[in-house]
Amino acid sequence: MGVTTATHEFKSSIPAPRMYKALLEDSPTLFPKIMPQYKSKVVQGDGGVGSILVRIGNQVKIVKHKVEAQDPANYYAKYTVIEGSPLSDNIESVVNERKIEPAGDGCVVKATDHYHTKGGAADKAMIDAIGKQTTTVYKLVQDYLLANPGACCA
Repeated sequence: MGVTTATHEFKSSIPAPRMYKALLEDSPTLFPKIMPQYKSKVVQGDGGVGSILVRIGNQVKIVKHKVEAQDPANYYAKYTVIEGSPLSDNIESVVNERKIEPAGDGCVVKATDHYHTKGGAADKAMIDAIGKQTTTVYKLVQDYLLANPGACCA
């Protein structure tokens, strides 16, 4: 078994506490408002550590996540993809870590994804596509929050 790690960053004008809440706490209700093709629900637990979330979207057919850690005071969350895409014949699991760091009046979203393979390396093109899709979601969330200052996460 091997591990391929991918990282990417997104700079935002949204303050860290609001971005954390939007991306990592309120996403099951916020994301479908921003992306109508996207469905998300908590199927086990209350959304906190140990909870299972199911997400369905256009490119990501279905993903089941388990929340492994949440640290709102430090704007950190960790969750594991336990079922669905991007799991494949070669990818056994994916551990996603998100750290949102204050930066001036905004923040930097730092994403680290660990692709645990059954053998060999993970498909770089797939990892790049997922990173690009994730960054697109961050941008959509940022744009929504800027356009709706009283909505969500204030």
